[in-house]
Amino acid sequence: MAKYKHLILQKLVGELDRRKHGFGAASGREPKTHGAKIRDDVSRTIERHRERPAIGDVNPALILKVVTTGLVSEDEWSKLDLTVLAIEPDKTIVLFADDAELTKFKERIESYNGEKPEGQKAQPYAGLIEAIETVGELSPENRIGHILLSEGFTSGDAFRGDELTLDVELWPVADFNADLFIHRVTTSLQQNAGSVISTYRGNSALLMRVTCGGDAIRALLQLPEVSSIDRPPVPDWPDLPHSEITLENVPQMTDAPEDALVIGVVDSGLTTAHPFLAGSIIAAFGEPNSLGDSDEKGHGTPVSGIAAFGDLRQALSSPPVDAKFRIASARVVNGEGRFDDAQLVPVQMENAIRRLHSEYGCRVINVSLGDISRLVSDKPSSWAAALDTMARELNLVIVVSAGNASSAKLAAYGDRISDNYPKYLLEPWNRILEPASAVNVLTVGSIAHSNGLSAADEDNVGVRPIADIAQPSPFTRVGPGAGKVMKPDLVDFGGNAVFDGPTQALQHGANRSSAGILSTHHRYLQHLFNTSSGTSFAAPLVAHKAALLLESLPDASANLIRSLLCLCAEHPEAAVRCLGDDDDDLFNVLGYGICDVERALFSEDNRVILYAEDTVPADKFFVYEIPIPEVFQNKGERQIRVALAFDPPVRHTRFDYAGSKLSFRLIRGASSKDVFDAFRKWEAGEGEATIIGGAKQCDLKPGSQRRERGTLQCGTLTMRQDTGRYGNSYYLVVRHESGWSAADQKFAVAIEMRASADIPLYARIQERVRVRV
Repeated sequence: MAKYKHLILQKLVGELDRRKHGFGAASGREPKTHGAKIRDDVSRTIERHRERPAIGDVNPALILKVVTTGLVSEDEWSKLDLTVLAIEPDKTIVLFADDAELTKFKERIESYNGEKPEGQKAQPYAGLIEAIETVGELSPENRIGHILLSEGFTSGDAFRGDELTLDVELWPVADFNADLFIHRVTTSLQQNAGSVISTYRGNSALLMRVTCGGDAIRALLQLPEVSSIDRPPVPDWPDLPHSEITLENVPQMTDAPEDALVIGVVDSGLTTAHPFLAGSIIAAFGEPNSLGDSDEKGHGTPVSGIAAFGDLRQALSSPPVDAKFRIASARVVNGEGRFDDAQLVPVQMENAIRRLHSEYGCRVINVSLGDISRLVSDKPSSWAAALDTMARELNLVIVVSAGNASSAKLAAYGDRISDNYPKYLLEPWNRILEPASAVNVLTVGSIAHSNGLSAADEDNVGVRPIADIAQPSPFTRVGPGAGKVMKPDLVDFGGNAVFDGPTQALQHGANRSSAGILSTHHRYLQHLFNTSSGTSFAAPLVAHKAALLLESLPDASANLIRSLLCLCAEHPEAAVRCLGDDDDDLFNVLGYGICDVERALFSEDNRVILYAEDTVPADKFFVYEIPIPEVFQNKGERQIRVALAFDPPVRHTRFDYAGSKLSFRLIRGASSKDVFDAFRKWEAGEGEATIIGGAKQCDLKPGSQRRERGTLQCGTLTMRQDTGRYGNSYYLVVRHESGWSAADQKFAVAIEMRASADIPLYARIQERVRVRV
């Protein structure tokens, strides 16, 4: 079938304010009683704050913990000289006070407690004061992190004399206040025989790695400037090979061209002399430099091989073997596979990725690393926030692995694992690992490339497969992400595992080649190739596909690449049969599915992709026209699929992690004027607002509630009946809802129109697009 370039989606002229909706009603509190309570809370909080001593001649910060029952805007807090530091899921707000006496706050409370002005229905500032349940401070126990809590450190008294290396997160204030916060923590450590190893000041995080004993830890837990104290991240590594594939007759191979795209790999380093990689490596370095660049752990080399070649097993079956892309490697772990003790992980990530981008031009970065000790929680981690910030700032496609299931948990099932598969994948302990909760990156889970059996198992009834081809890998981790964001975004082939009855052990690709993904071995003099299983090896397949798209569309933004990958992803039928028809299970395990990159690269006669990239101001909306030729209105089964990607600013201390939200609606059977009127802001006196409902607002799957939680959204409309009554144009509305950020938001949208019948769809749409241009 002929292949064509994608077409440009046409935006209709017009930029209007988005229609907004109000929030709830008044609480109905008794003003005198409630006002007196809030006044007493504030007085006690200020008094306790005054009693705290200065450290190093710097007075303590006043950090408030305010429990609310309703919405209070960030602007409202700002008017009181209070800065929002964090918003928790239970509507608890953490605030930094510029004025330690809370003068303006107390004035509002007194006005609320006074007499109601004549002619007013409510007390002054009732919207603010009645939304507040309590005002207080965080306790020392609030500052103990999830990992330490799980280890039994539930109070300061639990920390004794043993010296620990810990990550101390400070509340993310800016400039001079950040200097003061760091100074107080540093001085407190020095006074208690502790020390600072490194410090990180990012856009949304303020972190310190420290070594200290029990006295210092208890002192830190008392500091209001401290948000949390926890263990440093621990890398998540899949089982590595003990026996490898050997190939007697290595086929001819060619290096990647000098002008090929460069994929950045942040991992355990790279064996630069490997004969299949040497000619395609543009750079290898350590971050920090003291780590060196070689791959002692044996993880970065196979990841790099997949990034460069794609599916190497398929490539070897039909030589010559051509490296498609060049590789720049950043090593961030030591020989034991642990992160550098002297640097915070966000520092390593930022330094490595910025260097890969600035010095080597990398626009696709693969990070097959995860923190085995941190399941996704209510808010993404500082590591995830660092990745999200760089993806937005540098226009990068960053691909991360979802993480691998606990080997101990899987081993505990014994020979019952097949009976419990795939149910155990959905257990709470198998949620994705940080930093896979990042929203501006692509998180990748794993499906099986085969059932994992080999010819040698023909007579061994004790060897039992767990997953069949294209079903979820028995070790893949699942979503949802923080805030119920759909994660993983995509899946790809990452290997399998089988249960070996004679040894009563679960065997992965590490010790069973038929169950693993083939790639390059870090000790090539012993073995040229190895096999491994893990989401680590699914992620670089997606990075390879992203690079293929960038090669085809060199001016495309990272948002467009993400949207095209998502647009052409499907849930494998075998995986759907395995998981059943529960949408939660399907999307939590598979995300949007596995991408058919050939579909993403080209349009065809009966399948057309239209796309647009744009920037929408805060609280505005855009409208795009989708041509619907007559041949697409009544010829068999048809689909319209829409994918939207955007990259908002983030703050990981907040429950509303992303600073803004975008969403889309697909409208049919209405004029362009009706569409604008239905979504714009209506002024007083204009009459009843236009409403478009029913079948005119297309019912896309998955629904808006599921897809709009994330920054990568995709929905599909399937049609089997004649749709001529809806006209020759549909309209796509893209809306921007500002949150704590009022910045303009870049985005990309892509639409695939696909017909099962052999119709000249591309030609007809191309005619319409040309006429409009």
